[in-house]
Amino acid sequence: MNDQAESSRTRREPDIVTHSLYPSPSFHAIKIVFWWSIALWAMCAVSGRWQPHLVSDSASYLDYPFASLESMARYSRLPAYPALLRACLAIAPSESVGLQLVVLVQILLQAIAVSFFMIEMRRWGLSRSAAIAAAAAVAVGCSFWDHVSTIATDCAAMSWGVITAACILRGWRIGFSTPLAAGVAASSLLSISLRPAYLFLLPWVITMVLFRAGDGVLPPWTRRWRDVAVIGSLPLVVLLGWCQFRYTVANDFSLLPFGHQNMAAVTTQLLDNDELEQMSGPGGALASEIARRRVAVSTGRSGRASQPGTGAIDGLDLRVTSDPSLRADSYMTLENRWDAMTYLVAIPAAIAVAGDDPIDQHRLLAELDRQIVLAYPLRYARWWMLAMRRGIWGSVANIVMHPIFLMVIVLAAGVAMLVCIWPQVISSRAEMDSEPARCSARARRALVLLAISYAATGLAFVALTSPTIGRFSDAAFVFLPSLAALAMVSKCGRLRLSLGQSSR
Repeated sequence: MNDQAESSRTRREPDIVTHSLYPSPSFHAIKIVFWWSIALWAMCAVSGRWQPHLVSDSASYLDYPFASLESMARYSRLPAYPALLRACLAIAPSESVGLQLVVLVQILLQAIAVSFFMIEMRRWGLSRSAAIAAAAAVAVGCSFWDHVSTIATDCAAMSWGVITAACILRGWRIGFSTPLAAGVAASSLLSISLRPAYLFLLPWVITMVLFRAGDGVLPPWTRRWRDVAVIGSLPLVVLLGWCQFRYTVANDFSLLPFGHQNMAAVTTQLLDNDELEQMSGPGGALASEIARRRVAVSTGRSGRASQPGTGAIDGLDLRVTSDPSLRADSYMTLENRWDAMTYLVAIPAAIAVAGDDPIDQHRLLAELDRQIVLAYPLRYARWWMLAMRRGIWGSVANIVMHPIFLMVIVLAAGVAMLVCIWPQVISSRAEMDSEPARCSARARRALVLLAISYAATGLAFVALTSPTIGRFSDAAFVFLPSLAALAMVSKCGRLRLSLGQSSR
């Protein structure tokens, strides 16, 4: 009798809290990582993404000045990714082999991240096919597809962001134990160390710990604040320690002397030349120099040449075009001329005013950005909202244009047409009302919260300083294709169930 009762309780226990799915968790995880590594490597080899590709940022990582602490403190990059490059090049017989090894490391890191995410989705109660589909959508997302072979931080930082999110999912499910909290802190810190744009992970992680997905039963606030303290302490201590190191060595208490040139290329476009020249204070001289230089660049007298007669009188037309309609005051024109404003106007102007010291240049650019935002807050707020809108539709468009996702979308459209023609092939909701279905619903709710909050926080952070172009915003939308994948797998599952019942 007791054995029967115990057996009954075991059968009723939902998958979301049982570990019986994985009798040997470590071995099972290693197998999953192995197969994802093979799959991603094969995809890269077939699609031409296996060979390393140098981009404009690559030199700044390869030439990192490890020779002295002062050089490191004054450099515009954090040492994490350069250290990875240095290690790969040190153990390789040649530079080409070393760079190839970097690509392999980025593939392996993505495989680990995707495996962790898939296992966690499975533990939440998703079926095997649904978990694989959700993980595959993350695995071949736009950031991996575009940057896995580039010698830059985009792919590796995105993978650590996925690991951080998978840790959050696990914490929602079983609670944030001290080891798990340390894992969340370490993975978010590694992502930030590779790419400071992932600083958004700190407020996002704190928010997700305080307001977590579940079934309406949350831990007490004291427990949640304890989790926040444990998770937030490691990144803050390390990052503040790095800032203190830079202050001690280079007299600059900040993460990097980098970033405000990107923001200045945005904020100075919000003002015409008269407004720039009227600015006073520490940033006044720089504002006047930027006003002068953007006219010179626009008319072809400095930097990249323009066609005769196409320069706007305020210097805001930095593109080669004879169509006046393309010089409209819109977000897209700000974005299109942002690159030229950064490298042909803002940075040369800062050098001319502040001298050759990159820290002095960055301080002056930061002061100018601060003055403009305080003097014209509504213009800056409008820019931010337009950048958010552009980031949303731009990232969605990139997902749709992704060759793999496009094929899946076409297939889904075919299934939708089949359902419209033959609606009885879809089983009723009553047939899906089972414990596995309820577990899947919990998993979907968790993934929806994760995907939307991750995208919104990441995009909002990027829009503060830069246009939300694909390279910056695609990584924030890494989980969005997973939602579509789950919806499609669910629809196909109901289709198979109905067809199976009709055949009987």
